[in-house]
Amino acid sequence: MDGQELQEHYIDALLDRITQQRYPSHELLQRAENLVFTQEQAERLVAYMIRTINGVRYPSHQMMDRIERILFNTTGR
Repeated sequence: MDGQELQEHYIDALLDRITQQRYPSHELLQRAENLVFTQEQAERLVAYMIRTINGVRYPSHQMMDRIERILFNTTGR
């Protein structure tokens, strides 16, 4: 495996861990947000977070901020 394949493998493992948990830690989400580098990875992470906020009455503002940073390239609040 070359360096890029290893990066993709690591990020896929991280995204698998996140998407298999109902409430992943903020640390895992932060790592994923900082590391996703392909559109597919970003879409996978954002789709998971949107499903998560749609499934609760009072969504996490931190998760909504993450979605906005990824989708709209905002700097946060």
